[in-house]
Amino acid sequence: MKTTELWPGDRVKWRKVAFTIYSTWQDDTVDLWDEDNDVMIENVQAIELEAI
Repeated sequence: MKTTELWPGDRVKWRKVAFTIYSTWQDDTVDLWDEDNDVMIENVQAIELEAI
């Protein structure tokens, strides 16, 4: 999945856990917030994500 198909605020699954996309980058990586907005995970490859 390319980051051009993803937008900040979209809900996705990564490693079977739901996240919200915080930002997308031109290198096809994204930054994710966990469900409770407690932890940001940076530089996740967009191809590892599943839209929900």
